[in-house]
Amino acid sequence: MKPTTSDLNLNIGAASRNFKFRPGTSDEGVIAQVFKNGDYNCRRLRRGAELFGYCELGATSSKKSPLIIDAGANIGASPVFFTQAFPKTHVVAIEPEADNFALLSENTQGLPVECIHGALASKTGMIDLVDPGEGSWGFRTSTSGDGKPTNQSVNCVTINDIYQAHARDCFPFIVKIDIEGGEADLFSQNTEWVARTPLIIIELHDWLLSGKANSRSFLQCISSHDRDFVYLGENIFSIDNNLVDRSAEWQAS
Repeated sequence: MKPTTSDLNLNIGAASRNFKFRPGTSDEGVIAQVFKNGDYNCRRLRRGAELFGYCELGATSSKKSPLIIDAGANIGASPVFFTQAFPKTHVVAIEPEADNFALLSENTQGLPVECIHGALASKTGMIDLVDPGEGSWGFRTSTSGDGKPTNQSVNCVTINDIYQAHARDCFPFIVKIDIEGGEADLFSQNTEWVARTPLIIIELHDWLLSGKANSRSFLQCISSHDRDFVYLGENIFSIDNNLVDRSAEWQAS
């Protein structure tokens, strides 16, 4: 049975947009995090102006769209926010759970958002979706059965492949990751994309998966790169410290 939804009129700057959500569910928390609390608002960062300038210069100089990958896009609040914050971007929004994905597709209709029903991982293949009982925002991909089976398996996609598929028309800008513990696998191998990504926004889940050192692969990977590490709310903002050099290359070309 199709979940009952309500409509919310979102006012983001000068833009107004209808947004569907399921009342009394975690959808309300997602909306509050993104649009009220500003969880992904880069203007909160001391380097926010630098990031916005990099985005604008890159779009102008390269004649390409800044690419944002949104892994764990849920019902579409964060992709909608990113398209308003960075109007020239192309967003690839990834969501594994079917009901969430249906709302994601509906809520981003008409925007420069490409929706993928799947899971972000370190390599391609299939993976099971489980429900650990955390609500609609807590579905988890797992090969170990650490949750209630949902009878759903989804395709895995990789950041390296997404970058390659969009290389002609886009340049890497932001990767946002909220994948309920899947970051342990994501950063375990095939992490060439990290060096190419100006901004990584990630929520780590050691608080949820106690005793598993779930953040270890992320910390090991990110520590080998010249990047700032800024904690705001639930998220880490990992910012490349070579944006000036990247910008200079564009200006010289």
